[in-house]
Amino acid sequence: MRHPTSTESEALAGLTDAIAPSPPDEGSDSDGARIARLFEMTSDLLATISLDGRFTLLNPAWEHVLGWTREELLARPIQELIHPDDTEQTLGLMLAGSRHPAHLENFTNRYRHRDGSWRWLLWSARCDGDTWYAAARDMTDRMWLERQALHDPLTHLPNRLLLMDRTRQALSRLHRSKGVVALLFIDLDRFKAVNDTFGHEIGDQLLIAVSQRLEEMMRDSDTVARLGGDEFVIVGEEIESDAEALALAERTLRALKEPFKVGSAEVSMPASVGVSVSRNPEADPETLLREADVAMYRAKGAGGRHPELFDESLRREITAHLEIEERLLNALPRQELMLTYQPILPLAGGRAVGCEALVRWHPDGAAEATIDELLPSTFLPRAGDSELIVQIGDWVLHTACAQAAAWFRAGTAIPISVNVAARQLSAVDLAERVRKELERFHLPGRALCLEVSEEAVLRDPERARATLTALKRLGVAIALDNFGTGESSLSLPGNLPLDLLKLDRRLIQSFTHDREARAMVAAIIALAHQARLTAVAVGVETDRQLALARELNCELGQGFLLHRPEAPERLRLAGGAVAVTSAPWRPRVRLGGNGRGG
Repeated sequence: MRHPTSTESEALAGLTDAIAPSPPDEGSDSDGARIARLFEMTSDLLATISLDGRFTLLNPAWEHVLGWTREELLARPIQELIHPDDTEQTLGLMLAGSRHPAHLENFTNRYRHRDGSWRWLLWSARCDGDTWYAAARDMTDRMWLERQALHDPLTHLPNRLLLMDRTRQALSRLHRSKGVVALLFIDLDRFKAVNDTFGHEIGDQLLIAVSQRLEEMMRDSDTVARLGGDEFVIVGEEIESDAEALALAERTLRALKEPFKVGSAEVSMPASVGVSVSRNPEADPETLLREADVAMYRAKGAGGRHPELFDESLRREITAHLEIEERLLNALPRQELMLTYQPILPLAGGRAVGCEALVRWHPDGAAEATIDELLPSTFLPRAGDSELIVQIGDWVLHTACAQAAAWFRAGTAIPISVNVAARQLSAVDLAERVRKELERFHLPGRALCLEVSEEAVLRDPERARATLTALKRLGVAIALDNFGTGESSLSLPGNLPLDLLKLDRRLIQSFTHDREARAMVAAIIALAHQARLTAVAVGVETDRQLALARELNCELGQGFLLHRPEAPERLRLAGGAVAVTSAPWRPRVRLGGNGRGG
C-alpha cells in the first residue's frame, strides 16, 4: 500500500488524541462524555483495546465496516480477527508500545469481515496505562484501486510504476547499508514463437508460470516486476557486490531453462538477462533500468547463454549511439544518405536477376568515421521503431523506384529489392505508399521486390499477411529475409504470399562446417521448393559456400564473392542487364564482418 496522505494521518492522530485520557484541567467535560460523543459522531473506526488484546469499547462504524455486531467483536480476542500474516507484527507492536509508551501512526493490517473477506485498516494508536486508544480508517477500496494501478493485471506482479518506486526505495536504503542495488532485466527469448504456436491462452499461462517461478526463487527483500510483453525485472537488495548480482542472474537463467508445464504442453523458455548495479543512493531508477535493458540486448546478441553486466564499455557505446542518433536526424535533410545496389545472381551462372538496394550514410566528417558508421547495420538500428525509420524507409523506396525507372528507360528491366522495416510493415498504408511510388515513376509492380524479416512479420502476423497480400495485388514480389535463425517455425513461409526465401547470412557463413546449420539450410531450400518459392543464399563469401549452396540446389545467391554493392553508375550494363563476369568477383581489400555487404 502507498503511504497515506498527511491529511489522513493527521485526522487519525487527532481522533486518537481526542479519545485518549487528558489532564483534568484541560476541559470541563469528563473524558467519558467527550469520548461518547465522538464515538457516535465519527464515521471512522474508534476503539479502546486492553493489553491482553480485547476490544473494550467500539463505536458503531465497526459494525458497518466488518459486518459483526459490537457484541460479537467485544467477545473475541483481536487475534481471531486479524489476518494470520499480520498477527505477529500487530501484537508485537502493541506489546512494545505498552512497555515504551509511543504513538503508533500509519500502521496497516487486515481484519476479517463477517463474510470471510479481508478489510485493510489504517491505524493511529496511543497507549495510556493498561489501555490502547485507537482510531482506524477502512482503506480497502483504495487498496484495490491502487493495486489495479500499480500491478500487472495478468501476473499481479508490480508494474513499471511500482517497480520504479520500489527501486527508488531500495536505493534510498543504501544510505544506511553497504553493498549495491541490482536490477536484472529479463527478456524471454522464445515467447513469441510459443505464443504463435500454441495460442495466446497458453502464452498467458506461460507468463503466469514464469512470474511464479521468479517469485519463488527470490528473497523477501527482492521485487519481481513485469514491464509488459515478455519482459520482467528483478530488483535485488542486500547484494554485496557486482559478482553476487551476476550470480543471481545466472541462477535466474538456470531457473527459466527448466521446462514449464502449461496445459498439456511442456515448454522451455531460455532468456537473456542484463544487469545494472548502483552503490549511489541518489541514482536515478530510470537510468538504472535503461542500463539493464542495454546490457540485456548485449546478452541477447551474444546468444543469451550468460548475463551481461552494464559497464563503462557499454556506457561509451551508448554515448556513441546517442551521437549517431543525433546526427542521423539530420541525414535526410542534408542529403547524406545514398543507395548502393548489390546484384542477386543465379548460382548456376548467368546475368543478375535483381539488385538489392542497400542504404549507406556519408555524414559530415566521414573521413574521420569508421566504416561501421556508414553501413546500415550500425545506424539503422538507432532509428529503431521511431518515425525516423519510416522516413528513411520512404526515402529508400522513392530513390529505388527512381533508379528502377532509369534502368527501365535504358532497357535494363531488372527489379530492385527494398528492405521494409517492422514499423513500416505494421503501417496500414504501406501498400498505398508503394502504389503511389510505382505510379509516380510509371513502373510496373514487377520492377520492385519488398523484403520483410521474420521478426517484422511475427510482430503482427495477421496484419503482415494482409499488407503483403495487398502488395502482391500490385504485382510486387515479396521476399522473406533473414530466414532460418529467428523465432518462427518452418511453417511461416507457407502462410504468407511470398516469392523468395532468403536464407539468413549466419546460416550461410556456418553451414560449410556446422552439420546442424547445413541440415537447416537443406531443409529451408527443400521447403522453398515445396512451396514453389525461390531460395536465395545471402552472404556468399567463399568458394566452398558457393559450391555447397549449388549442391543443395539453391537457385540464387548474393554476397561479396559474387558481386559487391556498387553505386548505380559503377554497375556494368550489357545487353539490357547487369553483367556478371564468368569468374567470381573477389574484393581487393578484405573487410571486417561489419563491413560486408549482403
